[in-house]
Amino acid sequence: MLRLAFQTLRTRRALFAGSLAAVTLALVLLTASGVLLESALRGEGEANRFDGASLVVTGDRDEGLDGKDHSPGFGDVEAPLVPRPPLPGSLRERVEKVDGVREAVSDLAFSAQISGEDGRLVRPAVGNRSLGHGWDSARLTPFRLREGTPPKGPGDVVVDAAAAARGRIHVGDRVRVYTSAEGRGAYRVSGVAAPPRAALTKDQVALFFDAATAGRLAPPGGDVHAIAVTTDAGADPEAVASRVRSAVGEGPGVRVLTDTARAEISASDVLFLDTLVFVVSMGSLAVFVALFVMASGFAFAVLQRHREIALLRVIGATPRQVKRMLGWETLCVAVVGAAVAVPLGALLAEPLARGLVDLGIAPDELEVRVSWPPLAGAAAVGVLITRLAVVAAARRAARVRPEEALREAELADRRLPLSRVLTGLAFLLFTGCFLFFGIAMGGVQGSGLAFGGVLTLLIAAAVLGPALVRPLVPLAGILLRLVFRRTGRLALANSAAGPRRVAAAAVPLILMIGFPVSALFMQTSQQSTAKEWAAERLVADDVLVPHDATGLPPAVAEDAARLPGVSKVSATSSAWVRVQVRTDEAESVNARALAADPALPDLLDLHVREGGLKGLVAGSAVAVSQEQAKEYGWRVGDRVRMRLPDGTLTKLRVGARYDRSLGFADLIVPSRVLRAHTPDPLLDAVYVERASGAEGRKVGGELAGLTRDWPMARGADRDAVRAAGAEDAASQTWPAYVFSALIAVFTALALANTLVMATLVRTGEFAVLRLAGATRRDVLTLVAGESAVVAVCGLLLGGGVAAVVLAATSVALSGGVDLAGPPLFLAGAGAGAVLLTLVAALIPAARLLRDRTP
Repeated sequence: MLRLAFQTLRTRRALFAGSLAAVTLALVLLTASGVLLESALRGEGEANRFDGASLVVTGDRDEGLDGKDHSPGFGDVEAPLVPRPPLPGSLRERVEKVDGVREAVSDLAFSAQISGEDGRLVRPAVGNRSLGHGWDSARLTPFRLREGTPPKGPGDVVVDAAAAARGRIHVGDRVRVYTSAEGRGAYRVSGVAAPPRAALTKDQVALFFDAATAGRLAPPGGDVHAIAVTTDAGADPEAVASRVRSAVGEGPGVRVLTDTARAEISASDVLFLDTLVFVVSMGSLAVFVALFVMASGFAFAVLQRHREIALLRVIGATPRQVKRMLGWETLCVAVVGAAVAVPLGALLAEPLARGLVDLGIAPDELEVRVSWPPLAGAAAVGVLITRLAVVAAARRAARVRPEEALREAELADRRLPLSRVLTGLAFLLFTGCFLFFGIAMGGVQGSGLAFGGVLTLLIAAAVLGPALVRPLVPLAGILLRLVFRRTGRLALANSAAGPRRVAAAAVPLILMIGFPVSALFMQTSQQSTAKEWAAERLVADDVLVPHDATGLPPAVAEDAARLPGVSKVSATSSAWVRVQVRTDEAESVNARALAADPALPDLLDLHVREGGLKGLVAGSAVAVSQEQAKEYGWRVGDRVRMRLPDGTLTKLRVGARYDRSLGFADLIVPSRVLRAHTPDPLLDAVYVERASGAEGRKVGGELAGLTRDWPMARGADRDAVRAAGAEDAASQTWPAYVFSALIAVFTALALANTLVMATLVRTGEFAVLRLAGATRRDVLTLVAGESAVVAVCGLLLGGGVAAVVLAATSVALSGGVDLAGPPLFLAGAGAGAVLLTLVAALIPAARLLRDRTP
């Protein structure tokens, strides 16, 4: 059978070209994903702020309420974003006494923003983080003075060289520094310092004060951000770390890290996590699409060889031998495809990495490293998915009876096998489960669960394709009669007689339309919903939000409240807390909480659905979103334990449940509880209500003046809130566009291959038509009409898949069908699919008519 397989591949090159191309493209994407995955796993972000230390003592963000460590799983991408809790400053004395410790330095890190020569805030190259430290912390990086002197008094500040250059700041300049503790302060630049590598300050501005000033500006209470340790010369850092652990009594609340980069997450670390998620998703998608497309392609190839396989059965071939022949054929295709694709995928990894960097998905430090494990893994996965893809086709081929050699192939294929019907119904059942439970769960998580039904629904559409296509062909016939008057009837008859052929050609179209449209429109719809909810939630007349900054100093809200014409002001801030949950997976989780003052319910409509906000206003209760309440088992009246950012344990009652939380908050805690126990709190927003009868233009002018005094604040009304949501939505849809483009390229090639295969085997049919008097134009018109049927069926089924899934995700999220997305993308996808279908069929048909028919 191996020799027969080789002969078949040699004589039917056109039939197997499509399968080879699909395997090759899938393995190119899979290889590139594997190379990028390994590169991201082995990648290192920019050098960290504790680069000059041997080890760092810091807080443990994964300590549960039970006092045990609860490390997050690999898929929890938000876990590293949780800031480490502060440490008691008294620990430094105990660390200093450990044998092998040369020096222990307490690091203070607090928000401190500086304005440049033009009055604007000075930002780092990446992000908006700007931190102040004591001058003692400078040697931990180490920063060294380039100009001037260290800070010697309460009015001095040292600025890092990169920030000084961006803000045109020089030694001796008088500058403004904005902090949570002081608000605005005037300082003299006593010096400019720089680390040994510029990357150390890429994602944050560093300002240094004398010890007394740093202690005054830092959060009160004597806690420190971290304790950095330098070991004696020749000392083993691991041995010293072990002794430090014994000295400080390391438990779930304290960590001693010899990998100092783990003490503080950088912008590059976050982007490396984004890269991992992206390439894992891309690789998984490549496997699914490859399996999906190749299974259809192999089924089509077997369909085209129906009579050939029946003749093999006539001369004595057993079903097992037929399966072995097809198995050897696909193995040869997989091996050849891997030989071509693996080197191409390795070459593609570099430009793909640069593209991800340009889109902001990957960090600049991503260095492509090609090694044998991802290459060998991609080749092995390619062989495996190829073998899996041919299983159904091989089983069907083995059931061909010898007497079918004398029958028309299509006539033998009028009915779907029972096994295929049951398989399709099973996947429809799985789809129903995804949709039902997603809608029942509700919220973002329920919407995501419902979206999982797109994969099972696509598989069901592919398996039941011939049955689904059969009633759609007459609909396409209406178009044929309008466009192709003479040959439309024949094209319609051919399509109706061969539903398997039409379905096989339409499967790539279904995937090409169904998955990208679903993925992109789900994200844009969610973002549009969040944007509209934000505007509907707003009751206040004006809002002050951060601009080029991580937050607003609390003094901004105080100044806004003193403006004439302002009757009420409410400020919100956010912080990470550890809360008790009632699930089987965890006893507590990290959650981002919103601190709300008593005036917030008057300036924001929280859409409370159960309970009330009296407890929140009084400072004795929290409000939770409906989604989180369902997930974590919270009911109104329950008392929930939580650990606040500074480590304080408290217990608060659930006073209300509210909906429309997307883009807002899932947990609202009284500000007197949360902000009082949040080191260095910054405000997320300041909501302003104008006094009755106040002149709008005058109040607006006062707010504009306020933003000039506080350059990190920007005014926003309802329209600006909506516009900001739209701008944010555009920035977050890039990954969806990239995925959609990759799927479009893959399925376009698969569609072209299928149509080329279907056309190249029709030489005899075209010759008969020419002998019967049909002109070349008539034959091409016939092919165009049949291609139009394929396009209509593919678009209808793909659109139907997208419509069902998107409707379910929208209902889960908002309770109604509210979809939003780029119409040009939808129109372009449909037009491109139709054009590609016509071109992929007409070009080989024209070549056949030119070369092989009279």
